[in-house]
Amino acid sequence: MKKYVQKMWMIHDTLFLNEKDALKIEENEVRETVKAVYVGVDEGMDYDLTQVSSDFFGSWIFKTEQEALEEVNEFNQ
Repeated sequence: MKKYVQKMWMIHDTLFLNEKDALKIEENEVRETVKAVYVGVDEGMDYDLTQVSSDFFGSWIFKTEQEALEEVNEFNQ
């Protein structure tokens, strides 16, 4: 199954598709940085993002879009 790169926002070890949703969560806790990350996800899959991201996506979470694209392109070859 091929992968594509999806930009997401991470708090601790939880991913959000929408930055506003991540910021809403943080307003109720000690303020931490909501980090933009790039995730290699399987095409055609629906994801339950209530799972812990490190368990669900493993090594497919990247700090930069370029790094994510390189890994995903290599995987898809």
